[in-house]
Amino acid sequence: MEEIFKAQPEKTTVEKSVETSAATSETTELTWKEWFGTDEAIRWVYLIFGLFAIFLIMSLLQFSTQAICCGDWDGYYHIRWSWLLWENFKHFEWLPEFTWLPLTVLNPNDYADHHFLFHLLQIPFLWFFEPVMAAKAAAVFYGSLAIFSVYWLMFRYQIDYLLLWLAALLTCANPFFYRMNMAKAPPLTIFYTIAGIYLLFERKYVWLLPLMFIFVWTYSLYPILFGAAVIWALIIAWNEHRFEWKPLAYTFGGMILGNIINPYFPDNLKLFSEHFFTKFTSDYPVAVGGEWYPYDGWQLLTHLTVAFIAMLVGYILFTPKADKLPEKATFFLIFTSVLFVWVFKSKRIAEYFPPFAILFAAFSWQAFFAFRRRLSENSKRETEPFPDKDKNERIILWKNIAAGFIGFVLVVMMFFYFVGIDTTTWAGENWRNTVGLRAFFSIKQEGLMSSIRDNEANAKYQRAMDWAVENIPEGERIYNCNWDNFPKMFFYDTKHNYVWGLDPNYLYSENPELYKLTEQINSGKIDDPAPIIREKFGARFIFSEAKDNVDFIANCLKSGWCETAYEDDEAIILRIRDTKGEPPTDGE
Repeated sequence: MEEIFKAQPEKTTVEKSVETSAATSETTELTWKEWFGTDEAIRWVYLIFGLFAIFLIMSLLQFSTQAICCGDWDGYYHIRWSWLLWENFKHFEWLPEFTWLPLTVLNPNDYADHHFLFHLLQIPFLWFFEPVMAAKAAAVFYGSLAIFSVYWLMFRYQIDYLLLWLAALLTCANPFFYRMNMAKAPPLTIFYTIAGIYLLFERKYVWLLPLMFIFVWTYSLYPILFGAAVIWALIIAWNEHRFEWKPLAYTFGGMILGNIINPYFPDNLKLFSEHFFTKFTSDYPVAVGGEWYPYDGWQLLTHLTVAFIAMLVGYILFTPKADKLPEKATFFLIFTSVLFVWVFKSKRIAEYFPPFAILFAAFSWQAFFAFRRRLSENSKRETEPFPDKDKNERIILWKNIAAGFIGFVLVVMMFFYFVGIDTTTWAGENWRNTVGLRAFFSIKQEGLMSSIRDNEANAKYQRAMDWAVENIPEGERIYNCNWDNFPKMFFYDTKHNYVWGLDPNYLYSENPELYKLTEQINSGKIDDPAPIIREKFGARFIFSEAKDNVDFIANCLKSGWCETAYEDDEAIILRIRDTKGEPPTDGE
């Protein structure tokens, strides 16, 4: 027998490889078959479903209007600047000079792009779409990425009832989804922050340095990641009685490097100081955009309902142990509480607070039931030789029923949030006047999609600015009465420069006297404003919305120093004469 085996030829390397591959394939196939029936497989299905649900909702909201969503024209500035950057790069040229706001802190000598990497990240969409569609596609992509990163974090740390938390995330707050669609940088702020939190939880601190570096290049809210590192270091100090210096060192190092190794250094530091001292440490010396002011009490309750409920659930379920704090739940307790307080100061924080409120509730839920489970197991070992299986099954059943009910309520709320509700037409007059039902039948709330659909038209000011491009000499300055019209004007017309835009503080900080003068001129308090505009602002043309600044426009025309150069139902452009002429007649 030994001779027979010895006589058989030895298998070649190729034959051994083929047999090994076949065996591996068979094992893998069997493993996958078994895996598809596990809870982990179901969780992956939930994750993929969540990705598609988030992307679908963001797309439906963004494409509810032809304009760049949502009621904020800054997206037009951002995509035009991305386009100008790409035009330079295509011709192997460096950054273009920003010449469009020479009277402000964004003048050509001091300009710094604190959204620089965001503008670069919009460029690939310009390869495939015209600018407006590119901005909308980028908003859907980065907004979906931000929301999905929050959902992924709950998946990664095996939070139970993923679909329940997905429903909570999708209904956390109307303003959150509204602002996620604005084609601006905050979605990337959420994504970077979630990535940083993951690195903190996994203690992969060295990666915080490059993350912070790109955060600095993307948006000026990068200190939020350093704040997260401080919170984490405090939790480690409490639990482990040691100073965890690495997260602080790496985030701080990335912050320093990102600011110094920067194409706009040192002007980027000046602009950051401008933002910090005018937005975070003052009561706004000048009137700024409405997003910087607080909500009233009713708006907070109706617009951020689920987020507030999530905070309440998180506070109730948060259970510190005798010796150690639950690290993740404690982190979100502190981090989200800061945002919770901040949202009472500024509507802007509705971009950040709601999703982190959901995370706080989810991780407090997880820590609470893990703690209760351990207590129950210890108690059973001490008092019961045989665990009560029926009791455990009943508890699980009631938990599932409660989760299902909450999920159903959240789905209904999602419908009302996005589609709207109008109970005033749901029943006859007798039912609507019934005392007990009168309050219910008086509810009328506009849905998010219809609200977005009512945004200003995409082409607003296009006719006026097309005329300006054709008829006003290149390089001329236009006195734009309202600072918030600048993004649209800049989008359509880059041949001319403007008095102010993006933020009224930019003019106030650079030229406070000119800012005060704009207030007097635009309010109609100066009877003969045109010579002042020409001498003080260096502008020979005035742009105003057709139905705005009525007294000011009337004063300009009555003075005889101005004539109407262009007018339509959206805008009016006045030309300042070289010499005083006759005012228009009453008919004119």
